[in-house]
Amino acid sequence: MVRITDNITNENPNKVMWLTTLKVVGILLCMESVFMAVCSLASLFTNQAAAFQSTILSAVITFLVGLTIWIVFKKNKIVMDKRAGLLTVTFIWVIFSLFGSLPAYLGGYIPSFTDAFFETMSGFTTTGASILNDVEVLPYSIGLWRVVTEWIGGIGIVVIMLSIVSFSGGGGMSLFAAEVAGMDKHKIAPHIRSTAFALLIVYVAQTIVYFITYFVLGMNFFDAVCHALTSVSTSGLSSKNASAAAFSPAIQYAMIVFMFISGHNLLLIYSLFKGHFKNIWKQEEMKVYWAVIVIASLLIFALTYQSNVPFEQTARNSLFMTLSTITSAGLINCDISAWNVSAVLILLMLMNSGAMSGSTSGGLKLVRMIVLFKNARNTISKGIHSNAFIPVNINGKILPNETLYNVFNLFMLYIITLVVGALIIVATGVGIEESFVAGITSLCNMGPGFGDSAFGNFSHFSNVAKWVMAAMMCIGRLELVTVFALFSKQFLRR
Repeated sequence: MVRITDNITNENPNKVMWLTTLKVVGILLCMESVFMAVCSLASLFTNQAAAFQSTILSAVITFLVGLTIWIVFKKNKIVMDKRAGLLTVTFIWVIFSLFGSLPAYLGGYIPSFTDAFFETMSGFTTTGASILNDVEVLPYSIGLWRVVTEWIGGIGIVVIMLSIVSFSGGGGMSLFAAEVAGMDKHKIAPHIRSTAFALLIVYVAQTIVYFITYFVLGMNFFDAVCHALTSVSTSGLSSKNASAAAFSPAIQYAMIVFMFISGHNLLLIYSLFKGHFKNIWKQEEMKVYWAVIVIASLLIFALTYQSNVPFEQTARNSLFMTLSTITSAGLINCDISAWNVSAVLILLMLMNSGAMSGSTSGGLKLVRMIVLFKNARNTISKGIHSNAFIPVNINGKILPNETLYNVFNLFMLYIITLVVGALIIVATGVGIEESFVAGITSLCNMGPGFGDSAFGNFSHFSNVAKWVMAAMMCIGRLELVTVFALFSKQFLRR
């Protein structure tokens, strides 16, 4: 185990912050190189020499850069406060995507670096959007690395690091809070390293179960691995051009179950493993999550049912797309472009809400939507009873006004970011509807778009639009505040 002590220092705080960031980035690049090297074996064992060379070369480059950074800054102490945590986490996600682009780019499988970066950022942020028109021609190592980025991004780069690296003095919590943004930061173990390790164990266990199930139901070994990784991370980068539609109804039903599970808070899944069932039934957000799935599925079924299509198929497609959208899994088992506008609008609403906080899903998260709804309801009630005190409760606890303000501010920040990003995409020549859905799918880490990008393929977008979408993916994955805090006066003037 690597142990890092974040001692107090009298040096310039900005200098210390950057030295801390660079040192942690060096450690993580070495970790990323290990994942790359493992993926390269997929082509080594299948005699795909060119793909093996590009992937192992990328791993070597990434390792040497990370090792060099670590050696250069080895003597500098790590001081991980909130500012350093915000900078480090944002920097990590960008750097990981830059180096993660190398295997496909150096091998010529994605000749454009813009496209390679877009594909990699889409993977790490579990967005699932793609620029590849034929994923089935990719060599095994490149295809595997593509979905491994999703798996890493699903649990979180920092969470994996905290499982093996120990920070003292609260530094680990600063990183954890910056990456795992949300309302609930309760630990499930006395130390943040133990918490991160427990989450990782749950995540790995889910992955193994998903793989075995897919393999038993008829997927080949490679497809089972890829879809286990993409299901547990609720991403959408499939190893098949037709996505989930390439597989049997039995496999699609398995995907439905796994997407449903992965939309839950990882802490709740951990509680289930530990046998703490009381903690599960008390969760208001979980009850809303289940209710939304049932209601949305029934509405979509009613809106898309046709007498010439089997009842079971329509029901399966409705449930599948509801879960794929609310969990931001991004897998597709039918042509939603043929659906009527009302059904598509339901999917758009699910994209924005997301599943439970603390899950691998994207979007604003259901708990925030619950708070916004309750706060709006109370505002209306106060219009009638102006002197009444009507608190907002979640799980029986009254939320402080600061939390209500934070949720509302985050919602407004989301709207502003979406509008600005979508308008920039419009300026590149993309239609306004497709641009706004592209903005939503990027900011919510969803995948599928609208119009020509309905199946999550954005190869026809300009380079500028792709960079804007990649930026929105990163901002959305870190839930806006972590990134935008870097540009605040309080951060810059310290």
